Amino acid sequence: MAVVLDSNYASSLGALAFRTPVWIVDTPPNRAAAEEAWRSAVEWPHITVTLFRDPGAHPTKDDWRALIEQLVLHEGALDTVDVLGSAVTLPSRAALAEAGFTRFDETRDGFRARRA
Repeated sequence: MAVVLDSNYASSLGALAFRTPVWIVDTPPNRAAAEEAWRSAVEWPHITVTLFRDPGAHPTKDDWRALIEQLVLHEGALDTVDVLGSAVTLPSRAALAEAGFTRFDETRDGFRARRA
C-alpha cells in the first residue's frame, strides 16, 4: 500500500499502481494519471488508485488520523504503508503509532511505516 503526497507524481503513478494499491493526493496532474490507471484496470484488475483531498504542505495529526482511518476502512488491515512525497514528521509518526505502526524507515522518496 502506498500513500502519495506528491502533488505532481503523475508520471510515476502507473508503475507504482501496477505493483501496489495507491492512495494519491487529488491534483490536476495526479487526477489525469489516476484516470489513465483506472482505464488500465480494465485489462489489469489488480490496479487500484484512490484520490484523496490534499491536506496541504503540513498535514496535522488529525489529517493523518483521518487518512489512516480511510485506508483501513477501504483496504483492510495494513502491515506496511509506503509514504511518498513526505518525510516522517511528528504528526505522521504520532498518528501512525496510534494505529499500531512502530517502525519507521526513511526511503528515497519518503518513508515506510510498519507494524512490529
